[in-house]
Amino acid sequence: MDFIIDRNALLKPLGHIYSVVERRNTIPILSNVLIETNSSKVSFTATDMDMDIVEETGCIVSSQGKVTLAAHTLHDIVRKLPDGSEIKIEHRDLNVEVSAGKSKFILPTLPVDDYPIMTNIDKGHEFSLQSIDLTNLIDNTKFAISSEETRYYLNGIFLHVPDSEKDKLRAVATDGHRLAQAEIPLPEGAENMPGIILPRKAVGEIRKLTDGTDGKIKIIISNSKAQFIFPNSTLTTKLIDGSFPDYQRVIPKENLNKLVISNLEFSKAIDRVSTVSMEKSRAVKLSLSNNLLSLNVNSHDLGDASEELEIDYSHDNLEIGFNSKYLLDIASQIQGKEIKVLLSDSASPALITDPDQDGVIFVLMPMRV
Repeated sequence: MDFIIDRNALLKPLGHIYSVVERRNTIPILSNVLIETNSSKVSFTATDMDMDIVEETGCIVSSQGKVTLAAHTLHDIVRKLPDGSEIKIEHRDLNVEVSAGKSKFILPTLPVDDYPIMTNIDKGHEFSLQSIDLTNLIDNTKFAISSEETRYYLNGIFLHVPDSEKDKLRAVATDGHRLAQAEIPLPEGAENMPGIILPRKAVGEIRKLTDGTDGKIKIIISNSKAQFIFPNSTLTTKLIDGSFPDYQRVIPKENLNKLVISNLEFSKAIDRVSTVSMEKSRAVKLSLSNNLLSLNVNSHDLGDASEELEIDYSHDNLEIGFNSKYLLDIASQIQGKEIKVLLSDSASPALITDPDQDGVIFVLMPMRV
């Protein structure tokens, strides 16, 4: 296997696939990337046994073949070569020579036959999404994915057709402290798809692939896997085998105290006062009165901070505490100029919406402050 490729053309696919490879592996072959050439293209495959990604790009092929190389080593070499370099990769017996200009690297290989492939997927539900729609579903929900391993079924995004709205495709994530929901009109072909939980790592890799991708992305869902087919990439992932909880029960239905405020002013004020918050709790108290919001942070070790903002609020006085980081995470997803917060009392969750995005809602549990 011999081919010549431009450094930038090689760096892009390697940048996508190397993050799939775990740096520490008990199975040596999983540290490698599988490289395969055909008449005019080269493909790169990486896997961690739960997910694999195949990237394809054009090159000048002298001879066809397959080889496996250490993924992180190859990525680091290519990354450090000068921009615009022409890279030659040649398979020589048990080694591969990577050369560019006066630089030369001899890298060991591992047997191609030992490389596990999981790209194959059973026939399932097939539909296509616009790249921008998939991006929005992920961006509005991924920050709320739980990292708590004991509740593994919360370690991903729940993608499903809700029983109450059969014309929507909805994404939901929650860690028990906050919940994020986003939805789009149901794509053709997704009507009978089962609800699936996409693992956190797969969500991150899919989101990277949507960057720079225009047009539609094909999605295939089987009983245990999901496959996302991009113009030059295919990502296949195992699904989380578990039942997502009935999230509808925690979405407030009767929060009548409505607060409307400039999202930019709200975010900056929270960021300022939380400078003195304790790293662990990050608690900020919101005190609401007629058209006035007071933000207060009290820290025994770091001091106190307060700030007042003019708001649109005409309900009873109310005090409620939240984790400031969680508030900022939610505010960062608001696309409109204003943020709307619906409250009930100091012990009940807040419902936060973006007036500029239909179907996007956030639920945030309060804290004692």
